Amino acid sequence: MKARMVNDGNGGKKIGKITDAQATTMLKESNLQHATKSVIDAAIKLSAQREAFEAEEFARSNKALYAILSNVYALFNKAVAENCIREVAKAMRAELKQRGIRVQSNTPALTCFVRFVFNSDRKRAYNYATTLMAAVNAGIAPTALSDFIEHGNGVEECKKQFKMKDEVKQRNEAVRTTSVDIVDELQTMRPAATVTLPNTAVTLADGAQFAFIVARSIGNGEFELLRAVPTSTKVMQSCAVKELAKYSIAEAARAQAAAKANRVKNSTLQAAVSMTAKTAASMTVGELEAA
Repeated sequence: MKARMVNDGNGGKKIGKITDAQATTMLKESNLQHATKSVIDAAIKLSAQREAFEAEEFARSNKALYAILSNVYALFNKAVAENCIREVAKAMRAELKQRGIRVQSNTPALTCFVRFVFNSDRKRAYNYATTLMAAVNAGIAPTALSDFIEHGNGVEECKKQFKMKDEVKQRNEAVRTTSVDIVDELQTMRPAATVTLPNTAVTLADGAQFAFIVARSIGNGEFELLRAVPTSTKVMQSCAVKELAKYSIAEAARAQAAAKANRVKNSTLQAAVSMTAKTAASMTVGELEAA
């Protein structure tokens, strides 16, 4: 047991006793409040620095911009390292709301930092935050961010390359992989029907394996088969298989949506226990607040 000044319930103080566990909890809460205030205060200073940059240096040089982004990145890492990222994101969101800037619950936490410092519109915040996401993903330290952006030919190009890497490239690879499965499935699947079209001859050219029939849709999943395409080529087959693959991927995504929703809470709680900058960067404000 420890003696400590506590509230007496009448607006005054008195000496009371608390347990060691209570003392430890109070210390942790005090440290967390201090860490949160430290990050918010630093972000406010960065916002002032940003205002000066926009007023005096925006037209002359990007170096000041990159320096501010580096500090935002470092501040984000600090909040993660000191385990106050949830409290900081919540406080920033509340402050931005007072400024008239709406931050949705699905906004990435890193974007929240950018919007707090730059007080900017969604498009600009998205560009800056995506550039920082690219740095996080590449394992770039805040001190090396300026070089990373310059070597990447600026914020806009860094954003494009990151989005290409994380979205377009992955999507294209998924379609390519699924297309292989689609071809295998077409080779072995049972036919829905066997039809005979009069005066029909089909040539499978340059390695094509499947013929193509022109059909007219009459609704309710019914089709009128009209003619077979005289020559089927590998290009035609590739286009058809690609569309089937994209449809298959979309179906799988819909099927996984419910399961993913059920996993979000558990994964968020787990991430909050042992959080890294890379984990926190991909989490939304809503996920952090729910942790």
